[in-house]
Amino acid sequence: MWLPLPDGNPSDKYLAALAKRIEGGGSRIFEHTESDEVVDSPLSVKANGQTISCDYVVIATHTPLMGKTNLASATLFQTKLSLYTSYVLGGRVPKGMIPEASFWDTADPYHYLRIDAHRDYDYAIFGGEDHETGQAPDTQRCYRALEGSLRQLIPQIDITHRWSGQVVETSDSLPFIGETSANQFVATGFAGNGMTFGTIAGLMARDAALDRPNPWAGLFDVGRTKIKGGAWDYLKENFDYPYYLIKDRLAGPEAKSLRALRRGQGKILELDGERVAACRSDDGTVTLLSPICPHLGCQVDWNEAERTWDCPCHGSRFRPNGDVLSGPAEAPLVKRPARA
Repeated sequence: MWLPLPDGNPSDKYLAALAKRIEGGGSRIFEHTESDEVVDSPLSVKANGQTISCDYVVIATHTPLMGKTNLASATLFQTKLSLYTSYVLGGRVPKGMIPEASFWDTADPYHYLRIDAHRDYDYAIFGGEDHETGQAPDTQRCYRALEGSLRQLIPQIDITHRWSGQVVETSDSLPFIGETSANQFVATGFAGNGMTFGTIAGLMARDAALDRPNPWAGLFDVGRTKIKGGAWDYLKENFDYPYYLIKDRLAGPEAKSLRALRRGQGKILELDGERVAACRSDDGTVTLLSPICPHLGCQVDWNEAERTWDCPCHGSRFRPNGDVLSGPAEAPLVKRPARA
């Protein structure tokens, strides 16, 4: 379950200040406007039935969209990225109990703690328990383990929120920031340091669009192939694709009847000889989908804690109705007809 943070979150303040500086002078911000397609010639973006012509495109989507890059290049680039789900708890602590700072450890699994000062109390953000997206059999356990660690560290905390997010890692621990195609700029692989690398990426995107040199371009080059100290990690991460592609097809369905599906639950079922991803909402409505991720064909798995369909191969996530929640998939899960 995702819940928003209380008012005053530092990242919200940062983004609100940037947004105020963008509006005007020919610049506009459009929310809830999904990009449908990037066209190469003439360079343009299609969204909500409109076409916006441009000289330069910046894809700032966490996991990059393919854009106008060809499929082979986009797939190869995706092999350099590893998507992890990270869990977070937020709660109030007595004022001044913990210094206003950011703390983290080097354990495995790791944890981090951030303190945001308020007038009458301080707000603690505690996270960790990361795992590759779609590869945890019990996502509720991740929250329970995180809460246990937090209460051991701060017994007085009043937990008010919990949520999860995705962290994009690279094999050499540096992000990819630069052009994946002529006049198409991407930034990804921030590994949880989005405030820092997002700001750097913004400066680099500005310089790239204006054809100006940037001192960090070589360091974060998206085309770099040398994997310093990360060759084994690269191979291990990319073993997931063939492993789960075969494993999930060989594994049997979780059940063969809709009667096995409780409210708020999702399962891979076999109905009338067809394998489907089935979920039942709190009001009893059943939704049936193809269980095959449209990205590269792996089978999705139900995330009980977040009520999403997650792909264990490359980290795509889908809402219960099949809509894309996060990439690399850019198309929804295919709907299947209702069954009795």
